[in-house]
Amino acid sequence: MGLFSGLEKSLEKYIEGFFKHKFSSQVRVQPHDIAKKLARTMRDKRRVSVTNTYVPNRYRVVLSQEDFADLQAVTGPLAEELADHLIKKAAEKEFTLVSRPRIEFIQQENLQPGDFIVESSYEMPEPDAQQNYEVPYEQEITKGFQPISDTAPLPNLQQRFSASLLVEEGADAGREIFLSDIRCSLGRRDTCDIVINDTSVSRRHAQIERIGGRYWLTDLNSTNGTFVNGLPIEKIELTSGDVITVGNTVLIFKEF
Repeated sequence: MGLFSGLEKSLEKYIEGFFKHKFSSQVRVQPHDIAKKLARTMRDKRRVSVTNTYVPNRYRVVLSQEDFADLQAVTGPLAEELADHLIKKAAEKEFTLVSRPRIEFIQQENLQPGDFIVESSYEMPEPDAQQNYEVPYEQEITKGFQPISDTAPLPNLQQRFSASLLVEEGADAGREIFLSDIRCSLGRRDTCDIVINDTSVSRRHAQIERIGGRYWLTDLNSTNGTFVNGLPIEKIELTSGDVITVGNTVLIFKEF
């Protein structure tokens, strides 16, 4: 089962039932669209330590001026509902949140109606921030700041990555994707761990996993194939500097 499979159905029951009567058919950005992108951002920005997988606890939803005006009256309760949803998804995947997610809505002039951006960050909670944090599945938390599980200092988490993919050509050129020990899928579908903005890439095109300390790339029966250093592959062990081509996108594999 995918990381967020069944999300549409669960969101319809979990969020839209509460907000449905508050939104007209003219609203271009719906709560379930925001929730999907928040969940995807939480997944994409996870950081892996020795024993825990951390996810951001602060999110900013950037809306166009028109959409912000439409939603402004309900951003308070909407933010709380969306925070509850992220807590639920984090618990399902055993992700670690150091505090209840904080979600804020802001507006931006150059965004078109219907478009929105989700930004995330890690934020140390204030001393009393945990008091109203309800941890799902009967997990307990003490008064004051106390992570759900034992943690290492957040600034050191990025050191746990040992490889990355640098997009050299394509719509995402310049983007660097850090790889951990977690198997990740690559493709055009928004439920993939690494989403490639390229119509010539299959929905689930390939996957990368670490086996025995080495990274392996596997083609997932993609339509246009997966190439490493110009040659088609089914499964191959990657070496630092390898050039990976999927559709019209070229990525460079780098080990640290």
